[in-house]
Amino acid sequence: MTISCGNDTQILRNRPQALGVDMARLATFFRKRYPTGTAAQVADDLGVSLRTVEGWLGSSPSAPRAAHLVTAIWVYGPEFLSVLLPETPGWLSEAARNAQREKALQDIAELQRMLDQ
Repeated sequence: MTISCGNDTQILRNRPQALGVDMARLATFFRKRYPTGTAAQVADDLGVSLRTVEGWLGSSPSAPRAAHLVTAIWVYGPEFLSVLLPETPGWLSEAARNAQREKALQDIAELQRMLDQ
C-alpha cells in the first residue's frame, strides 16, 4: 500500500513486524484451541487452504493476510483479537472473559442435556 501526503510518499510493507503480529502467540492460540489436527481445523474454520495455515504454524511462520485476520476475529471473537495486540485494553479483556464465560455456560448446558437423556 502506498500513502501519499503532500510530496512525501511512504511505502508500507505487509510483514509480521509491521503488523505487530506475534506469530508465537498466534500459534499458541490455535494449538490450545485444537491440540490435534490444528492446521486442518483452523483451515476449515477460516475457509483457507491447509498449506496457508501450515505456513502460519511452521518454524519460519509467515503472517496471515489482513483479510484472514479479520475472518479469524469474526470466528474466534475477542479472545483472538487480544492475541493480536501487544497490550490488551481493559474493554477487550472483559469481552474475552465474557466470551469464555458464555462458552463455559454453553458447555455446561450441553453436558446437562446429555445427563438428562
